[in-house]
Order: sequence, then structure tokens, then C-alpha cells
Amino acid sequence: MALTITKQSGIYEIDGVLNSQNISAIKNYFELIIEKSAYIKMSLNKIIDLDFNGVQFIASLYKKAVEKNKVFFIVGVNNKEIVQLFKKEEITTY
Repeated sequence: MALTITKQSGIYEIDGVLNSQNISAIKNYFELIIEKSAYIKMSLNKIIDLDFNGVQFIASLYKKAVEKNKVFFIVGVNNKEIVQLFKKEEITTY
């Protein structure tokens, strides 16, 4: 399944599978958003599958945003395993 990103009401919705095979396709997109925006809100509600590499990718975006004094907020984290992975990566804004 293709990975798509839509923006609605200021929320970037990721739809599909986020894993090591497609991270490079969206890396530059989100890094540019971090550079140009003061506030980034990402929704994982439509993520079908998220592997550890996907979590690390989101963690790296979060850390870049924090380093640049940007607000980075994640919504739609309902899976307890993913929550634990985010906590391990010290991401608490979900």
C-alpha cells in the first residue's frame, strides 16, 4: 500500500505503512515542514503498520523540532506497544 500524507486543519495525516522501506520518501518533506513551521501536528490514526524504524524516524523528527524550538505533537497513538516505543525514545507529546 502506498503511503500518503494529507494536511487538514493543520494536522498532517499519515495514511498507510510507515517502515524502513518508505521513510526516505517522506524524510525531506517533514524536515522542510519543521524548518518552515512553528507547530507540527502529526496524526497516526490511519497508520496500518509502524515498525521500529518508523518509530525511530518519528523520534528523529521530534528531536529536530525540539532542537529548533518548534512544537511537535503526535495524535492517534492508541497502540500500547507503540506508546512504549515512543516513551523509550523520550517522546511524550502524544
